[in-house]
Amino acid sequence: MKILTLNLHCFAEENIEENQQTIVDAILKEDIDVILLQEVAQPRTNKIVYDDVKEDNYGYVLKQKLEKSGVNYYYHYKFGNQAFGLYDEGLGILSKTELTDKSHFYISKTVDYNNWSTRIIVSAMTLIEGQDIVFTSAHLGWSDGTEVFEDQVDVLMSNLKDSYINIIGGDYNISPGTKEYKHIINKGYIDLFFNNQDEYYNTPTHVKDIDGKDGSSRIDFVMSNTEFEVINRKILFDIKKVSDHYGVLIEIKRCEKWNTENLKESIVI
Repeated sequence: MKILTLNLHCFAEENIEENQQTIVDAILKEDIDVILLQEVAQPRTNKIVYDDVKEDNYGYVLKQKLEKSGVNYYYHYKFGNQAFGLYDEGLGILSKTELTDKSHFYISKTVDYNNWSTRIIVSAMTLIEGQDIVFTSAHLGWSDGTEVFEDQVDVLMSNLKDSYINIIGGDYNISPGTKEYKHIINKGYIDLFFNNQDEYYNTPTHVKDIDGKDGSSRIDFVMSNTEFEVINRKILFDIKKVSDHYGVLIEIKRCEKWNTENLKESIVI
């Protein structure tokens, strides 16, 4: 199973169409199963295609380009706030396998379309290799006096059923080793990209000096409440950039330690 998480930076980059093709080419080349997207923008005034998806929605354009290449992906999207006065900003999930039990919920105290502190989450279940897995795309906010990172994590976790395999990918806006990072780990979640391999602990996932952070660091993660065997991991789009974040790609498979009969007992959350 291959999973990619990528923050798209709300149309703030140049050469959007070229960047979209670069992303599509990577998805096809790597044969990625699930793509978790953050800062997925769409023009506010465009027509609705279905649900909350409007024409020129970044994730929907990726889906269309993939279909033109002969590969079908399902798409779940929800926006929570506006960006730059021009766009709806939201999160999305692209999946080769059908998405069911689709949901969205807010994790921030602030719930205001016109306030960037608003944080919405999208989640959906899909069946991969005979196993139901819940994928969640997350864009977490930092503590700022009103919002508290740990509170957002607690709300996020409370909306996920611990009887399922949960995989949460996205822009966490924290670095490894911080108290915020430890809060998630103490909830029973495993940092799959790191997975006790020291060389990957501080692998940068965003462009240097953004959002008040000095120097590149790892702020994009794929975490799970269930242990997997890591087959491969890569950082994508660090050379040919498509955003102010890089893509985090991980290939995992089921461990011998668990199966569908003892799954619930094997999960620690």
